[in-house]
Amino acid sequence: MRISELHVGEAMSQTFGRIDQNYSLGETIDLMLENGWNEVVVFDENQNMVGLVTKENLVRMLSEGSPRNLSIAMICSSNIITTRYEENLVEARDVMRRYKIGRLPVMNDQEMVIGVLTAKDVCNGFSTKLELLGQHMYAVMENITEAIQVINCQGIVSFWNYGAEKLFGVKADEIIGKPLKEFFPGDMLLRIVNTLEPCYNCFSELENGAYVVRNAVPVINSFGTVEGAVCTTLDVSQTKALIDELDQANNRVKKLERKIGLTKNLGDEAFYTVNAATERVLAKAQRVGMTDATVLIQGESGTGKELMANVVYSHSKRTQQPLIQINCSAIPETLFESEMFGYEAGTFTGGNKSGKKGKFELANGGTIFLDEIGELPLNMQAKLLRVIQEKRFYRVGGTTPIIADVRIIAATNRDIPDLIRQGKFREDLYYRLNVVSIEIPPIRERREDIQGLVQRFINDLAGEYEKNVHEIDPEVLQLFINYDWPGNVRQLRNMLEGIIILMEDEHIDNQALVEAGVLELLKSKTETQSDKSKMLSRDFENSGNNLDCILEKNERALIIKALGDCNYNKAQAASRLGIPRSTLYYKIKSLGIPI
Repeated sequence: MRISELHVGEAMSQTFGRIDQNYSLGETIDLMLENGWNEVVVFDENQNMVGLVTKENLVRMLSEGSPRNLSIAMICSSNIITTRYEENLVEARDVMRRYKIGRLPVMNDQEMVIGVLTAKDVCNGFSTKLELLGQHMYAVMENITEAIQVINCQGIVSFWNYGAEKLFGVKADEIIGKPLKEFFPGDMLLRIVNTLEPCYNCFSELENGAYVVRNAVPVINSFGTVEGAVCTTLDVSQTKALIDELDQANNRVKKLERKIGLTKNLGDEAFYTVNAATERVLAKAQRVGMTDATVLIQGESGTGKELMANVVYSHSKRTQQPLIQINCSAIPETLFESEMFGYEAGTFTGGNKSGKKGKFELANGGTIFLDEIGELPLNMQAKLLRVIQEKRFYRVGGTTPIIADVRIIAATNRDIPDLIRQGKFREDLYYRLNVVSIEIPPIRERREDIQGLVQRFINDLAGEYEKNVHEIDPEVLQLFINYDWPGNVRQLRNMLEGIIILMEDEHIDNQALVEAGVLELLKSKTETQSDKSKMLSRDFENSGNNLDCILEKNERALIIKALGDCNYNKAQAASRLGIPRSTLYYKIKSLGIPI
């Protein structure tokens, strides 16, 4: 609905004079006066246009002494410039200006005259269109859910829609035509009119408890003159409430995890293991914890990355300072800066008078745990990288830098190098985070941990649900040990929780698994393991009892399967196999595996 989209056909006059070329000057002027025509189009006997005359020209000729019986064909303009029905009105207006003419005959596709476009028609067409545009824009701005506020360059409010009335509690008829500063001193609109610096995605907490995101820009016309400023304000209270609820839920989960008996037999660690390889990972976490080095914890979902972060934190010199945990996948882009870095007092209309501290400021002197770092959008990655590099940040609306004295621990279940190749993760941020890498093995690679984990989960969950459960049948325990647990420790605990909630006996047996609906899942895995054992036995016999031959054959089969499952992504296949990529490359070459 743009003014430039107006066509000639929407503005032209369809009532115009038509006369034969044999009319005289006197007959023509009499006819024009009788009908109130200002111009007439002259046609020949075949109804072809031969010219155009105006009332002004005819009156002038009579006053200059031209005879009334003079043929109109002798005096009409024959070199006529025309326009078309579908032509853009702006272009037609430009033609009239260029040739200094006041009217244009309008032609259709059959080259017939269907109207006349005059300068007055052009003005009326634009005026009507502008009026409709104004009504349309007013209706849109008035009914949009966002609050819209507009001021002129003197700070006088010129527009205040229903959304603004509802959000700020001030009626339009109370504030329009009055200085904004009388109602909201120090509002960002007043500052923007003076500085001409726009503000995008500015987060604020109003005095009425509402959380909002504001976007404000100066209004500058085509001549470079400042007309004022406009601001849109979106109520994000529900989004903020969901984030708070998620934080509360995460806190409850953390409390429950702390109650789980995931404690090391020797010591008081939050991460339980008796597996030799995982004990080395745990020892590495304890050693690096004593430094301020940035740590990147990697592992599949449910392996205990948050627990490992607590191990690093509990062995650091910052244990007397807070550990602030952030789920990077749960923060909307519009709230990222205000949540991470806070905002200054008086930055926003109705904002919290004392401002608000962000996560980095709350963690001052302590540690920040950035969980799900692989889910962080690229624009947020750039802002995080700047803080890590410069070791300082600014509150939203602030001008004084704040030193970022924090230790950073990050965690992800994503293949970051693969994300870098896809252009979804910054390589420079990865190197900043990956000073020390800790990779937690999945539970299927440390099956000796399962028995201890099961017993600790049973003790904790039985107490939580007031169940008298103390034992697990050896057969059932073996099912747990044989199962691969794609969801790792978290899946193990969740399955035991469902079993304990539904069971009525004092020990976990096959019937308890049936009632929980998990027996078939666990048994199918056991049968698969049994089939593999039989296959290996046959292979052993067929190979002439040559163990090296069997191992090489099965190693080759496992690598081919892992590559196929990962779409021949070598980094992912190496991760699935639990070996370094360099080892995988060597195996592929030595075993003659085609790629």
